[in-house]
Parts: sequence; C-alpha cells; structure tokens
Amino acid sequence: MSQSEGAIGTYEKWDFDEGTELEKREPRKAPKGALSPERAVALLYVLLALAFVLFTTLTIVSLQRVSAAWKVLEQARMRSENSHAMAWRNLSEVQRALDEQLSGKLKAIHGQLLNVSQEVENMRWKMTRCQAECGKELSDRLRVLEERDAPEPVLRQLAEVKQEQNRTLALLDAALEEARNLSEILCTRCPAGWQQFAKTCYFFSSAAIHWLAAKEHCTRFNAQLAVVNTEQENKFLANHIMENRVFWLGLTDMDKESNWQWVDGSSLTLTFWNSGEPNDAGHQGEDCATILPNGYWNDIPCAMPRTWICERSC
Repeated sequence: MSQSEGAIGTYEKWDFDEGTELEKREPRKAPKGALSPERAVALLYVLLALAFVLFTTLTIVSLQRVSAAWKVLEQARMRSENSHAMAWRNLSEVQRALDEQLSGKLKAIHGQLLNVSQEVENMRWKMTRCQAECGKELSDRLRVLEERDAPEPVLRQLAEVKQEQNRTLALLDAALEEARNLSEILCTRCPAGWQQFAKTCYFFSSAAIHWLAAKEHCTRFNAQLAVVNTEQENKFLANHIMENRVFWLGLTDMDKESNWQWVDGSSLTLTFWNSGEPNDAGHQGEDCATILPNGYWNDIPCAMPRTWICERSC
C-alpha cells in the first residue's frame, strides 16, 4: 500500500512538471483589449512626430511674430532718426537765421558804439586838456592873489576857492578814469581789416601757409595765432569762416605728443574737437590744430598750407 501510494505520488509529480513545461513552451495570449508592444511603440512614434510638428509650427509662428515686431521697431527707429535729423536741420537753419540777424544787429550796434567811443575819446582829450590848462591858469591866479596883501575875508574866500578847485580836479580825474575804461571796453583801436570781438581784434587771412610761418606772420603784427578761451569766442571764429575753408589755431602738441598747448603757454582746458579727433593720423603725425567752418577742431600735419587767424588786444 505504501508502494501504491508512492507510485501514485510519483505519477502526480510527473504530471505537474509536464504541465509546467507546456506552459513555458506555449505563449500566453494577451488579454482582450490590450495593445501589443509593437503597436505601443508605433503609437509613441506617432505622438512624438505630432509633438515635433506642433513644436516646429509654434517656433515658425513665434519667429514670424518676432520678425514682424523687429520690423516695426526698425521702422520706428528709422522714423525717429529721420525726425531727429529733420529737427536738427530745422534747428540749424533757425540758428543760422538768428545768427545772421544777430550779426547784422551787432554790426549796427558796433557802428554806434564806435561813434560813441570816438565822442568819448574826444571828450576825454578835451577834459585832459582842460585839466592841464584851466587848472594851471586858476592855480596861477590864486597864487598871485595870495602873494598880495589882502584882508582876512578875501583870504578866506581864496581858501574856499582853492578847496573847490581841488574837489573839481578830483571829480575831473574820476571822470577821466571812467572815460578811459569806457574807451577800452568799446575797443576802437583794431587795425583796418581786423574783426573785433569783446576786447580782442582778429585777422582772418586769405592766403595759405604752414603753421610755423603763420605763427611768425602774427608775431610781426604784435599778435599771435588765435587762442580760444570761451565757447562764444569759438562760435565767433566759426561764423567768420566762409567757403568751407580751414584756419590754423594757436594750438599744437609738437613739443610733447598729446600734450596740447596754446601759443601763449596756457594749457588746453576747453575743447571743441571733431568726432574721433585728435587722432595723430599718418606717418608724419598731426601736431597742429585747425578750426572748421562748423566750429569743430581737427589736428593735421603742421607742414600743410592753411589759412590762419591772428588775434591781438585792442
């Protein structure tokens, strides 16, 4: 009976192992409604392709919008630049017209001041002559009266007259000093052919020579190449430059590169250099300064022939 049970147990074990082996050999069927791995991979590829197409489309649309916005900004920038250029041109024309009107009025005023200055000079000369002659005559008469024997009242009157003479002479000296100052302000002693600005006379040449020769030429007239101290002076010089000419200034760095000095020994503090200047371009260098018709400065070789500007005090 034990063997029978053992036989039966052996049989049952063999039957179980065989069933397991058959399950391994036969593939399991997928549940109904589930995707196969091949279909899942294909579906994933389709989704990735759709995502790529969508991303590409969005990118193209964004680039088009950015391009359109950039185009609008560029058009706005161009309109702004055109408006700025037009406004600057209109402002320049208005400034030129005002300068011409102001120049005409200044010439008229200068002519009137010259007439007044001449009258002041004549009055000053007459006052000086009167001080010398009339004062001397009155002093001589007072001296003669003092030397005579005169009563006390007369001597007191003479003393009073002498005090009044001293007060008159003091007032006359003050008037002469004021007339002298006014004559200096009006500046009536500019040579013929020279232009006057403030208390300085300027000569604008028509010939062209190199910088050192221009400097020497100014020295002969007890003058120097123009030294610019104020913006108004620089504008005055530019307004007198015609026909797109270029004039030498009394400014150089020939002694030490980039150390610009005026001919009167003063250092350069106020500048009106053109854009990118001074650049010391060329093999020979550019060590002398010129002024352009627009009022800006440029450095060029000192040996180049240019017209020049001399200046001297009134």
